[in-house]
Amino acid sequence: MNKKKLLIIISVLILFAGLIAVTQESDHVLENHEIIKADELSNNTQILHPAENSPEKPRWVQPLRWFVSNSGGMAVNETPTRSIALRNEYALSVEFVQTDKLPVYLYPFYSGDYFIESRMLYENGRHIRTQWILRDAKGTSRVVGVFIEPDIEQADDNVKEHVSGFIEIYNERSFLINEYRYFKNGARERIDFSYNNDLLVNSALFLLDENSGQYAGYYTDYFRYNRSLFLRAIERVFYKDSRISLSRESLSVSFPRNLSDAAHIKELIGEKLNTYPGFFGEVNVYENEKIVYVTDDRSRITNQTLYDEEGNIIWVITNTWAGERIISTLKKESNLEQLAEFEYDSSGSRIAEKNYKNGILERVVRTEGNIDIEELYYNNNVILRAVWEDGRKISETRVDNR
Repeated sequence: MNKKKLLIIISVLILFAGLIAVTQESDHVLENHEIIKADELSNNTQILHPAENSPEKPRWVQPLRWFVSNSGGMAVNETPTRSIALRNEYALSVEFVQTDKLPVYLYPFYSGDYFIESRMLYENGRHIRTQWILRDAKGTSRVVGVFIEPDIEQADDNVKEHVSGFIEIYNERSFLINEYRYFKNGARERIDFSYNNDLLVNSALFLLDENSGQYAGYYTDYFRYNRSLFLRAIERVFYKDSRISLSRESLSVSFPRNLSDAAHIKELIGEKLNTYPGFFGEVNVYENEKIVYVTDDRSRITNQTLYDEEGNIIWVITNTWAGERIISTLKKESNLEQLAEFEYDSSGSRIAEKNYKNGILERVVRTEGNIDIEELYYNNNVILRAVWEDGRKISETRVDNR
């Protein structure tokens, strides 16, 4: 009996030892399986990853989706597959990705609780642009970036091109607070926007100094409104000496969203780029000088004045409008008056420009399609006629008035 009991006890012990070994092996296999599965998931860009500090991903964080798009990169219609989307002229993929996919330019603006949205635009099946949107847990866009790599195949060996694009930084109320601009020639700009009670009061432009690697102030625009919140004046104060060309100068203004909602949008012309005649030439502006722009109730710039540091007027430009078109612009500087008059066709395209100096006609340009015919006058007689095609001079003829 003792031998039988001993054999039974030994058998039971062997059985338990086997069970323990099988259990440990199963746990080991399961552990390895979970590790392998986790590695597979981390390498699969189709799988969504919530932000590092977020307990769970919001519902709007969805897997990779494909859309029919347009040249602006809008998600027009969602398609079930990639191949269907790419059959169209423009296609768009929208995907949430991990931080290792984020461009190096956006790292300084990334926060651990942001979700990274990548929007890739295709034209005729070719990837042409990627837009990056960093969203907070509420889905608000806090950082938006677009970068365009230089085209190596079409690059000029003598000209080095850099990555171009922009970065926009927004606060939690979707107001633009910073904008960074990257140019092909390597130049960079930063614009800082300041608000008072959600109303834009100034924007400051900074230029990157290549030597120091720091941004230096160029000018600041100060905005003035009437009681109806219509923009009535902009004062641009310069912080460094520079030379500007009035023929290429533009005035671009960004407004907070609630101002547009409060204004009568149908009555506004909107942003106007005021390109003045080339014969106005270039002007020097110096530190602490300022240009003041005055607008009407339709946001049209009616007056532009350059003041020196002591507040003395250097020159004044006055615009006369007809609807959405400037029909004449007059520049007064000391004893010199320069006047430009413009004519338009029924579609609103400029077809003629006349330039006067102190009341005397000096130049007439007539446009016919992509052809510009330029005539220079002396004593009210044409002395030179030039023909330009797509901005390139193709002929020049002296006119004999004898």
